[in-house]
Amino acid sequence: MTNTPRPPFVLVTGGAGYIGSVLTRRLLASGSRVRVLDTRVFGDGLADVHDARLENVLGDIRDADRYRDALDGVDVVVHLAAVANDPSFDLDPELGTSVNHECLEHVMRLPRETGARRFVYASSASVYGISEAPEVDESHPLVPVTDYNRYKAKGEERLFPLTTDGFETVAVRAATVCGVSPRQRLDLTVNLLTAQAVAKGEVTVFGGRQYRPNIHVEDLVSVYARLVLDERLGPLNAAPLNVGHENLPVAAIADRVAGCAEALTGAPVAVTTTRSDDLRSYRLTSRRLTETLGITPRRTVDDACREVAAAILDGRIPNPLTDERLHNVRWMKRHQGRLSAGRPA
Repeated sequence: MTNTPRPPFVLVTGGAGYIGSVLTRRLLASGSRVRVLDTRVFGDGLADVHDARLENVLGDIRDADRYRDALDGVDVVVHLAAVANDPSFDLDPELGTSVNHECLEHVMRLPRETGARRFVYASSASVYGISEAPEVDESHPLVPVTDYNRYKAKGEERLFPLTTDGFETVAVRAATVCGVSPRQRLDLTVNLLTAQAVAKGEVTVFGGRQYRPNIHVEDLVSVYARLVLDERLGPLNAAPLNVGHENLPVAAIADRVAGCAEALTGAPVAVTTTRSDDLRSYRLTSRRLTETLGITPRRTVDDACREVAAAILDGRIPNPLTDERLHNVRWMKRHQGRLSAGRPA
């Protein structure tokens, strides 16, 4: 008779956010017990989840004592909490540095000390910066061009040396995420262009020639769930993992979004191109993902566009261009004091 391993007890930092609120639901569906540590400064994507296995903790990862308390009994940590993306980081570099870099010393060290067996780190494919290579795999040199990218890379450097026989580590280098989430964001490329196309019949492209890899939030969460639930990480232990799907120039993404929106609304969508100082460009390969976990992302930019557009049109995402909670930089500008203090907004 084979004993079935019990589902792990998982701490998800940032678990009420765009990716975290989808992942938390997936882990609960798997039978896992989940504790979420989140400041809820951007809202709560778990407000409608009522499950005895879910424990919500209001707190800031920078508070080492609060964080240590949240680790009690935890088997696996998924660290998603961060000041997300370059514009948000650049708006308040001091806040970004404190959340994305300075507190990682205790965020990564304490789980090993408290008995967790695995740490899953949300890095970013943006650590590759600029590359003309036709395929960027995990062995590609890191060329971070912003502090946000640089600190994601430094997080990996801090994490992997903590690996022991009893403490596994892995870093997820995710492409730009798209699709619908209970804590929606419309400041991500596909989602933003879709909102513009549906709400005002035009999209604005910054630059256009830069390549961007894309990943649907549901496909990304499938990877995180496997990294949590698998008994061992095997070759992924102490290693990075690319997670992306379609590599497209930004101009091509805009054309795809415009065509999608026109098909759904019946109204023409204009595409305007303007200059951009954002030179990041790279084409991600996720071959290691398929070879090690047997996962091949399937959802496309078109799928995400249709989902986001439908959610706007049927009212699930009202006021897509004006609701500040859907656009991180706008929300941060209004609530910088509360964000810096880690207090709920």
